[in-house]
Amino acid sequence: MNRKLMVHASVLAGLLIGLASVAFAGDKAGNAPKQVFVVNTGDGSVSLVNLAAMKEVNRWKVGPRPYGIAVSRDDKTVAVGVEDEECVKFYSLPDFKLKGKTPIGKMFNDHIVLTNDGKHIVVANYYSDDIVGIDIDTMKESFRIKDLSAPHVVRYGPLGKYVYVTCKKATGVAVVDLAERKLVKFYPLTVNPRSLTFSPDESKIFCGSHWVNGFFEADLKTGKVSRMIELAPPKGNAAPQEVTYHGVQMVHGNIVLAANEGRSFLDAVDMKSGKLLGRLMDVSKPCCIEPIPGPKNDSVCVMLSNLGDNTLQFVDVGPEGHMKSAGKAVVGKAPKRVAFLHN
Repeated sequence: MNRKLMVHASVLAGLLIGLASVAFAGDKAGNAPKQVFVVNTGDGSVSLVNLAAMKEVNRWKVGPRPYGIAVSRDDKTVAVGVEDEECVKFYSLPDFKLKGKTPIGKMFNDHIVLTNDGKHIVVANYYSDDIVGIDIDTMKESFRIKDLSAPHVVRYGPLGKYVYVTCKKATGVAVVDLAERKLVKFYPLTVNPRSLTFSPDESKIFCGSHWVNGFFEADLKTGKVSRMIELAPPKGNAAPQEVTYHGVQMVHGNIVLAANEGRSFLDAVDMKSGKLLGRLMDVSKPCCIEPIPGPKNDSVCVMLSNLGDNTLQFVDVGPEGHMKSAGKAVVGKAPKRVAFLHN
């Protein structure tokens, strides 16, 4: 077996169920997806990447500054937030033909998630302070959940009942029941959360922020920031800067991966001890981290959206926090959010 095929086999062996994928909740059998969409904010396009080959197989123009994305449960529709056109566009699959669009209003890095029942997408709309629910079939707005104070990230917790929403003006995290269409609780925080991941029981959340060489843990039982995990930057790259840690993702139930976008590395941290387990330097301004769903395995495979070299990068993470790059797929300019095709 040649080296390239061995790398591909390693990636496939490492696929496992993500704790809380933003745009994919997994199928009932826990099957690994074969393809993934990635939104390229910088050139107004969406790329389709074959996961086994780690290669872009198609790219479509969708309009200026796309950001959020989600795929319907039947793989027949993909929804893309095209922010400079202030709408969500719906495309048919597999031909990627425009089906229609839903007006949102002014948008700013609005995350999109598919509801558990597969009937709606929800858009966390920063400027209106709402979560906007849109019917997948009719492409019409169905509901709004209000008073969320500049919502940004929206993602299901690992228990799958509630979505958690980062709020950017009255800073904190909101807990929302999409089935009941109501705000359950708001936890004010003393930091401005830039990203979001969870402990397996949802008792703790973890988030990045600006100007900080580390990331934060907040205890949802007390509603307070319980600690900061400070991570020393490399020598020669330690000057203060606004953009530091961006994406965070819990893996193996005790390890948080933290992508340092500004300084270009990926850290693995043991959350029991707060110890840095490993630092992967072979990345290029990583912003988003997404676990690849699939059967359980000792190794986790995650994807990084690299702003520096316009790639979707695959990284294997072992149970002890050892990280190894497994390959890259070149996509469009400034890749951000992703959405898996279910099969």
